[in-house]
Amino acid sequence: MNTARPRVLVRGSAGFIGSALGRYLADRDFRVHALGRSEAEETHPNLVRMRGSIEDRGLLREALAACEHVVYAAAMTTPGTSARDPGLEVLGNLLPLSRLLECAADFPGRRVVYLSSGGAIYGEAARDAGEKDPLRPRSYYGAGKVAAEAFLHACVASSDWTAVSLRPTNLYGPGQHATKGFAIVPTLFDRAIDGQPFQIWGDGSSVRDYCHIDDLLAAIELAVVKPLKSDFNVYNVASGQSASILELVEACQLASGRPIRTEFRPLRGVDVACVSPSHQAISDELGWAPRFDLKTGLEQTWHWHQKSRP
Repeated sequence: MNTARPRVLVRGSAGFIGSALGRYLADRDFRVHALGRSEAEETHPNLVRMRGSIEDRGLLREALAACEHVVYAAAMTTPGTSARDPGLEVLGNLLPLSRLLECAADFPGRRVVYLSSGGAIYGEAARDAGEKDPLRPRSYYGAGKVAAEAFLHACVASSDWTAVSLRPTNLYGPGQHATKGFAIVPTLFDRAIDGQPFQIWGDGSSVRDYCHIDDLLAAIELAVVKPLKSDFNVYNVASGQSASILELVEACQLASGRPIRTEFRPLRGVDVACVSPSHQAISDELGWAPRFDLKTGLEQTWHWHQKSRP
């Protein structure tokens, strides 16, 4: 076994973030245990695939015995799926997380890197928000992320585990597929291909920060290996590449070279005018900086998107 680099358990390894992270860390000589409900067929000498649920206590304990770090990228909901059923946040996200945290006493000294949200937790105060600003989520999805961070804080306070909560903004990049009500960039590229109208809620002036997946992966790596300021740490992961919905539509048209039709719908109550939190803390404390500008990132994503379609 290669012990030169940390051994990392990736929870949620079949999703957009988790699958990219497993490959990213394995390529950098980390020893990765990928735990998820469904796993890809690809192999890597530094990657061990473990198919199953985190609620399988035996499997979870086996994974924790092999790894001193955990990246928790699992999520069973989107803002849309739990909008009318808040219990999904409890059963689908908080309960599985609690299964991990209850192991703290038996597996001392672990570090957990949790993937929270920089777009769903600050509410109307999301413009230039810092990590110490009040959390005012307007969706059950955002409330679930806030609750998960509280669970992590309680675990750290009552054990010798340490934790880093990363709050990424709107993610995009190669490997991301469109999901209903989620993943705006691949949805726009789908509309560029099929000619169907893209639905805009409100007048299209809402501003969002867009973070490339590779920039998030670099932030996760730093959160795993860097010395931490305290036992519980929170960092926004934002690119500074913000755009209104209409500006993003135009940018995706330029990247794809195709027109995208739009269709306006009434503004939803969960939407806020601007989500562009500050990434100053992670830059100062972990040395992270975004590498992708939006134009370059969208062009790269479009090339992948074309090749990935059946």
